[in-house]
Amino acid sequence: MKILHIITSLELGGAEKLLLDLIPAQKRQGVDVELLVLDTKGEKFLEEYEKRGIKVHFTKVNNRVSFKNIFEIAKLIKKEKVDIVHAHLVHSQIWTSFTRYLNKKVIYITTEHSTHNRRREKFIYKFLDKFIYNSFTKIIAISEATARELIKWTGVSLRKVDVIPNGVSLRAFMGKPKERKGNSLVMVSRFHTSKDHITVVRALEKLSKEYTLTFIGEGETEEAVKREVLMLKLQDRVQFLGYSNSVPTLLKRADIAIQSSNFEGFGLSALEAMASGTPVIASDVEGLANIVSDSGLLFKVGDIDDLVQKIKILEDSKIYSEKSRSGIRTSLFYSIEATAKKYLEIYKEELK
Repeated sequence: MKILHIITSLELGGAEKLLLDLIPAQKRQGVDVELLVLDTKGEKFLEEYEKRGIKVHFTKVNNRVSFKNIFEIAKLIKKEKVDIVHAHLVHSQIWTSFTRYLNKKVIYITTEHSTHNRRREKFIYKFLDKFIYNSFTKIIAISEATARELIKWTGVSLRKVDVIPNGVSLRAFMGKPKERKGNSLVMVSRFHTSKDHITVVRALEKLSKEYTLTFIGEGETEEAVKREVLMLKLQDRVQFLGYSNSVPTLLKRADIAIQSSNFEGFGLSALEAMASGTPVIASDVEGLANIVSDSGLLFKVGDIDDLVQKIKILEDSKIYSEKSRSGIRTSLFYSIEATAKKYLEIYKEELK
């Protein structure tokens, strides 16, 4: 069995982070697996793939919006004698769905990584998405909420969709139960319209000056968040680290991890924080809330006062310790090895 994962880019994001752990885990389970990247601009993970011994392919056009990707994908499938093509993120899904009509002997699978995207705000894209998703043999959703929203939008058959929750590399992130030592807040997330960094900044303004905030990540909304920090004169209490290879260590050092999102398919960063033993406060949105639940604290989307209140709740050392232990226990159900095994079961089923 040979698997070719295809992803739009290796920029900082949940899908990109998932594959960085999933592909090596699949390889450890005896699967012949490789990766095709359509666009290397802004990549963050290529060096890590090389360290983990994963073969990575690139297209000649190196452009996510080029229709030539259809033929590049088809050529690679034939050259590498691929059995299953597994697409991730919209541009990969689009071009792979067309490739299917050039090579019908291969099984085509895609993973849906979010409950919402900008295309779903315009009805005209409904017809395009129906075509795209119906081109795949199997669709894997990373949460029940993701599956439900996709089915509602595209009308794909329930039999076509399976749910496999994301997993985390527990060996990298697993920490010990913690006692609160300070007032450091951290948010690990790309700067994107799906995230809500602004609410976290405005919450910091209402907290005592002992509280500090660190953002880890990059993206299109970063400058707007930096302007808000300057306007509120919080530059001495807020740090922008950008992309970092030291996320496990940074999470373990922080006192509280915040995941503030407008919508979320799963919440991988929250899960990583839970595994590290750092209590999590997250937006009460489907996908994310289902993972955090009672293992952390949830606040209303965009509600600054509610977030401040939840942060202050964790000033209670007993509650803090309980959430630290609960987060670790919950994370044990989401190992990357278990996720890889479930994917493998689907691959085998589709190849029968």
